[in-house]
Amino acid sequence: MTRPGLWLCALGLLSLLAACAPEVVNGSSARDASKSDAALEAAADDVVSDRGPSIDTGEKVYLDVPVAVDSDAPPSMDAPVTTDGPAAGDRPPATDASDVPTPPPTDGGPLPNLIPIVANPQIQERTFGAASCEVTEGCTVAGNRRLLRFDLTTPNIGAADLYLGSPTAAGRPAGMFEFGTCHNHWHLRGYADYRLVTGDGREVGRGHKQSFCLLDSGRYMGIGPDLPAAMRYHCGNQGIHAGWMDIYGRHLDCQYIDITGVPPGHYRIRAQINVERVVAESSYADNEVYYPIEIPAPVTADGGADGGVSMDPTLACPSAVEGTNRNCGWMVEGPPRTCTPGARVIIGCNQGCSPAIGMCAGDPMLRVCPGSAPCADLTALASNDDSCPPADGGVTRLCSRVEFTCPTIGRYTILSGAFRAGGAYECHFDIR
Repeated sequence: MTRPGLWLCALGLLSLLAACAPEVVNGSSARDASKSDAALEAAADDVVSDRGPSIDTGEKVYLDVPVAVDSDAPPSMDAPVTTDGPAAGDRPPATDASDVPTPPPTDGGPLPNLIPIVANPQIQERTFGAASCEVTEGCTVAGNRRLLRFDLTTPNIGAADLYLGSPTAAGRPAGMFEFGTCHNHWHLRGYADYRLVTGDGREVGRGHKQSFCLLDSGRYMGIGPDLPAAMRYHCGNQGIHAGWMDIYGRHLDCQYIDITGVPPGHYRIRAQINVERVVAESSYADNEVYYPIEIPAPVTADGGADGGVSMDPTLACPSAVEGTNRNCGWMVEGPPRTCTPGARVIIGCNQGCSPAIGMCAGDPMLRVCPGSAPCADLTALASNDDSCPPADGGVTRLCSRVEFTCPTIGRYTILSGAFRAGGAYECHFDIR
């Protein structure tokens, strides 16, 4: 016979667990891109401008001048991120259960589990023409706009690969994939949803749903197996291996929230993934993340975009500049690598070169920096845009391959980027 005291203890423990369980805030529908800036500003009229002193945690938002984010922002993309949202009393009303999308059927086996990680915010001013692909895709509107850029990393921490396969394969549900004119490849429609919200969950700025090409950008915290380029998922055969991650860098077209007219104050970036549950996962409770951020007032006209000249080549470019000698619009490819000083190192993502090494799509570039940090073009160990002559590489001559001598420090950092700043590319490199 079970003693009543044990039942009471068990009930008490269950109550405590229920009280501590995190709530999941359901996504709102996409904002109508035709709304005026005046209407968007009105939604934020009661944002208090005096929010108290800023807290400097060492992580900066790059803009006219560096501005510190809130202290509870995640320290880096290498650390798991919690789904901390607004306080329980500040959350918007829960969505009716009938509004929750139905997940796709599964075979009962292991499933992937995707989580969103927001990092590296940057505020930038850009001018867009009416015919810009970013305007036609609904990411922003024509004119001079203020953008909140950030990286979104999607690790697969589940027990199985996420596998989508070819976007053009027969039998796909209608509208599952769309061809992105900005990125020039197929995207999983509406995979991510970006919003800027106040402390009580009200939206400001111009949020939008972002379609993704899901691929293996790199191993996540060393969890996944090391895979050669030929085995990694890419835009033509989409997926994310278990223990790997997809990275959408802040330098890419449409990778931002339009914050034109948003008053200065403390806000949160809300990023959701797999909102429509197109992909079956072992858990959907960790598909949303809030990233606290302080939006400062715009600078004066002589302040310069992003604070004038910056020595950080990973910042998004102020325009669609081209070429290997630009010092913006690059992305760091994983942690620094080690090598034997004086040894010859080859890095390539060009299946068309002879000998072939790695795989690529689009028009990627490579830059190799000495040591453990990104570098400017004048201090790079090597850089390359098109590595093969037409007779050798054919259409893949646009892919990249570099050779260099390992520096005396025995470490180097790899950067990649598109030939046109903001353009999409793939560079699944191998190292020899």
